[in-house]
Amino acid sequence: MIIVSRSLIRELKTVLSRGLGITSRQTGPPVEFLVDQHDLRIRTQNQQIAMEYRLPAAGLENQHIVAPFGLLRCCHGTKSDPVQIQGQEKTIQAEWQDAGIPQSIEYPEVECEGFPELPDQLEQNESRLMVALGDACETATTDSARYALNHIQFSGARGQIVVTDGRQLLVQSGFQFPWDGDLLVPANRLLISNDLGYSKSVEVGSDGKWLMLRSRNWTIWLKINTDARFPDIKDQFSSIAGTVATLSITDGDAEFLKTALKPRPYTSEESDNVTLDLNGSITVRSREEGQERQCEYIQNRSKRSGEVIRINSNRNYLTRALRLGFRNVYLSGADSPASCTDEFRTYVWALFTQAGALVSQSDAVRIESRSMNAKAPRSRAKHGSNSSMTTAQTDSKRISSETEQTCDPSPDQVLTQMRSLCGNLTETLSQTRELMSVLREQSQDWNRTTSTKYSCKPAEV
Repeated sequence: MIIVSRSLIRELKTVLSRGLGITSRQTGPPVEFLVDQHDLRIRTQNQQIAMEYRLPAAGLENQHIVAPFGLLRCCHGTKSDPVQIQGQEKTIQAEWQDAGIPQSIEYPEVECEGFPELPDQLEQNESRLMVALGDACETATTDSARYALNHIQFSGARGQIVVTDGRQLLVQSGFQFPWDGDLLVPANRLLISNDLGYSKSVEVGSDGKWLMLRSRNWTIWLKINTDARFPDIKDQFSSIAGTVATLSITDGDAEFLKTALKPRPYTSEESDNVTLDLNGSITVRSREEGQERQCEYIQNRSKRSGEVIRINSNRNYLTRALRLGFRNVYLSGADSPASCTDEFRTYVWALFTQAGALVSQSDAVRIESRSMNAKAPRSRAKHGSNSSMTTAQTDSKRISSETEQTCDPSPDQVLTQMRSLCGNLTETLSQTRELMSVLREQSQDWNRTTSTKYSCKPAEV
């Protein structure tokens, strides 16, 4: 008998479903419950990914139970109530309590394929490797034909993680991989989430068929694609000439731009482009969907060095550079790719042609970043009266400074902010409807599972 809490089964169901890319209507592969002398291992796999969750289980007898994925969907819960799982004559039986009422469910015994083994050689990396993989997966695209743009390249010789969708390129370095050459693995959406947790170090290895990552309790194997082709990143950099202008954006202006250029729901591709005019002042122009007048966002606290230049960019790539933490944008020409770089990362994206650039208009809605009431984050107060007085004085000065800098908004600014608020409310409503649809599907799947396919009945007391 194997005993697992309902809350852990809930966590496993969520992580495994996301990694496997399955919905509540899909069956899912079998799940193994394996107990050896030291650990309880719960694992599953498909053709592209294998996942294993490991818990200490010293003193338990060796056991091996293979259950359908539906067991996780049936037994999960928010509390730590135990679920007893055992195999009996070609069947799998699980027992638990729901609100104090004993429940049991029985499944036919299933078989599973051989699971990948641990590589012989492993290398330890800092925890930022998992963050880098999440950023890489957000850069990849599912729209790939000639090249494997939905894959991540692990370069062993250079210690780099490279990903591109053909229009943007992200190179992250400073890692240690125990192989030579380049490996291609699918960009799995599981790596974007925080479900795997972060530890001080991440182990990496490969057996030639699978690339393995181990962080805390989780071990992930990603299938290596030996047949796919990946673009040569040298071609991506070859079009970048010497820097002629640099845009240095302050943290305050970066937050202002990320909010102002936040994608709106139900927008067309034409509204994706924004124009950066770097002359006497730094102006970002955009035209929102359904608005007759374009918006001009004046960056009062940022500055330009180098030549006067105007570029036409995709707003998503510009705000992505800011979300990644870059604050310097290097420009080598109006039609050459823009780039950002720091100690370990390089981000490059292609620009639109000047034909679609937005020019200044006399009736444009102009909003200055310094006039917006952007509050700085407050630090945690330390113990003691002196620190409390210092915090109070700092807050007083901050509020006084904001009062002096904040002016009465114009009708155009109020209208723009109201439209932005309406867009955010529309997006929230859309997400709420999607969540309700998912819950409805899960409820239907539960009813269908318990009423037709399996016999689910109260256990005898």
